Amino acid sequence: ASQATLLLDILHRIQKIDPEFPIQYAICLIVVSQDEGCSITNLAEKSGLALSTVSRIVGALSDYRQLGQPYGFLEVKISPKERRKKELYLTDLGRSSLKDILHPLEKLV
Repeated sequence: ASQATLLLDILHRIQKIDPEFPIQYAICLIVVSQDEGCSITNLAEKSGLALSTVSRIVGALSDYRQLGQPYGFLEVKISPKERRKKELYLTDLGRSSLKDILHPLEKLV
């Protein structure tokens, strides 16, 4: 399959989660999957998004969303070392959803 076909397949899989699923949400989900336990600040740096934006995205991807149902893809845990630091982890749902999104790439690796 061509690169464009693979990308389109991946985008359609993201769209299946929610027709309005923002690309920034997908970016944050992938960054957390590559660095589980990262902080919201680390996520903001690695995703290139503003901290306030990332905070809102983490809420939506975990258990709080202003409009609509939260996705339940991330779990936010208080760091055992630093009480003020929040660590981000994929939930089982987040892991399986990401596996489905990235499925078209499995043939390439």
